[in-house]
Amino acid sequence: MSNSTSIIIAGSTGLIGHHLLNFALKSDDITHVYSITRRPLDASSSKLVQMIDSELKINKEQVQEASPTIGFITLGTTLKKAGSKAALKSVDLTLVVNTAKEMHELGVKHLYVVSCIGASSSALSHYLKCKGQMEAEISGIGFESVTFMQPGPLAGDRDEPRKDEVLLQAVARVFTPIMKGFLLNYKPIEGEKVAQCMLSLALENNQLRGIHRYTSKAMFGLQK
Repeated sequence: MSNSTSIIIAGSTGLIGHHLLNFALKSDDITHVYSITRRPLDASSSKLVQMIDSELKINKEQVQEASPTIGFITLGTTLKKAGSKAALKSVDLTLVVNTAKEMHELGVKHLYVVSCIGASSSALSHYLKCKGQMEAEISGIGFESVTFMQPGPLAGDRDEPRKDEVLLQAVARVFTPIMKGFLLNYKPIEGEKVAQCMLSLALENNQLRGIHRYTSKAMFGLQK
């Protein structure tokens, strides 16, 4: 790992993204943090550069002496919040892929993207299908490495609680004692833990090549 690691984050205000930003700002291994958001962040640090744009476009003119080599994308929505299947697709597929392309053009070599367990371009679920198509398109952009984080139900405090996640978390808690092996992929995992795993992997695997995926089971294993 370089002594002047610079990163860029798209989605710093979400459940996973805001934890990722906080970890990055506190890390001695990171010198520059570029954050792409629609609204100003309630954060202050000499290493933070805020790129504020309603369409989440990267402003290359704001890149200082250290161009980011590691990128993180934690963008995403739900069908209920988006309002329609087309609107969900515009975020979970189009926006995420376009952001990845901009990061690649900026010089990012290693990309970390939040996806979902079960993501597949052939899935019957529209949500999982969009995630699968997103993974397929990003895999072909040309990064030295791409790592997809595929958590199951997410736990943690959101600005806008999602009733479906709350329900899944409640059901999962009942079965947590017997959730072992493959079932760990469906055990609720804190958004903070996903962010922690993403940053740890990024800082430890700067020589990584190819496409990689980490499910909740794998992330729980990293925390031991």
